[in-house]
Amino acid sequence: MQQNDIVGSAALVFSDLPKEEGEAWVKKFVTHSGVSFGNKLTNAGYKDIPVSYLFCEQDKTIPPANQREGIDMIEKVSGKKVDVTSIPTGHCPNVSAHQKVVDWFLDVAGKA
Repeated sequence: MQQNDIVGSAALVFSDLPKEEGEAWVKKFVTHSGVSFGNKLTNAGYKDIPVSYLFCEQDKTIPPANQREGIDMIEKVSGKKVDVTSIPTGHCPNVSAHQKVVDWFLDVAGKA
């Protein structure tokens, strides 16, 4: 899978960055296996280990409603509450809000 529409991809994936910066990041993308999105899950690790989720409130790639559906499914299937942290970012906070991601990782690790 490739991102051939640089402008459109940047508007979705890096919606919280300036246009030019988002486009520069999209140009760095490598080919991704599209098959991975359609294959059957072979190991549902969320059934066995605690799950923490970084909820990106302004994500245009995986909108909040879809993120919530995934979280709800994990809770239903696992019978365990997902530890959710919400941040006001787009799809790639590791680029647009890296300190928030670092802080989240440290918080999750501290709970372990």
